[in-house]
Amino acid sequence: MVEADSITLVRIEHQGDHFVLQQCLRETLGADEDSKDVLNALIKQHGLEKIPSVSLVSQGSHSMTQIEAPDVPPAELKAAVRWRIKDLIDFHIDDAVIDVFEIPGRSNEDKSNMMTAVATRVSTVREQVDMMEAANLSISAIDIPELAMRNVAGLLEEDVKGVAMLYFSRNSGLMTLTRQRYLYLSRPIDVGAEYLMQLATPTGAEGLDGMDMRLQGLLDKIVLEVQRSLDYYESHFAQAPIKTVVIAPLQKTVPGMLEYLTANLSLNVRMLDFNELFESDVELDPETQANMMLACGAALREEHKEL
Repeated sequence: MVEADSITLVRIEHQGDHFVLQQCLRETLGADEDSKDVLNALIKQHGLEKIPSVSLVSQGSHSMTQIEAPDVPPAELKAAVRWRIKDLIDFHIDDAVIDVFEIPGRSNEDKSNMMTAVATRVSTVREQVDMMEAANLSISAIDIPELAMRNVAGLLEEDVKGVAMLYFSRNSGLMTLTRQRYLYLSRPIDVGAEYLMQLATPTGAEGLDGMDMRLQGLLDKIVLEVQRSLDYYESHFAQAPIKTVVIAPLQKTVPGMLEYLTANLSLNVRMLDFNELFESDVELDPETQANMMLACGAALREEHKEL
């Protein structure tokens, strides 16, 4: 996964009924360093040439639109979707790369089949492809952060009945609602990990006492977005209520965060720990886990061509 200031590489192997974390590499980019050169050097240094690989586009570089599935043969599906969403994206459809994935049928009166259309610019995908080809990697897919999160959520026992997952990058957040490895809904959240951690109680006091009012305001934003999304999930998709919120690893603890969200959402809220999901030769500290979150999701991708 290539970001503005770093490159993260994760290699995971599926062995029987468990997952083994084989490698987790992270390289910080200097101001004058070219990400393509750094990636190339990392791949050579660790002998990863020709390994099937998945790259992620950055958050906010694509659009996702829920639409009614066109009643056309599978071979004509993407063309029909392209026509249907051409006025729903903020760039010309001729400059778009389109893909779709299914949403399970709803059990309410509306029996129409729904799907999510993903659109991004050709230049965005080309940039990823050029970088991977230059590093001599075998390209399996170019994926999106929402589906990377879905892949991680799919390993959780709560996903059987439905789970909400929250991920906070440096300057923004992302929420997914999944059930049985299907992504039903995703929402951006205007809260970033950097500000959350800045506002964490300096004394390290646990619980809600002494919580910075600004931090409480950010947590209230999160509560509102989760509540709205869960209400929509239940009503629109006619699903049973989700009872668990899982927060992707943060670089450091935000005292009172779990307690506040639990109290205001009346749900089970817990932190994700990759040490419980993957076998690894080393104990993964919170900072490493936070940095590897989306890269792990990309590494967990499995191809299923159903459409």
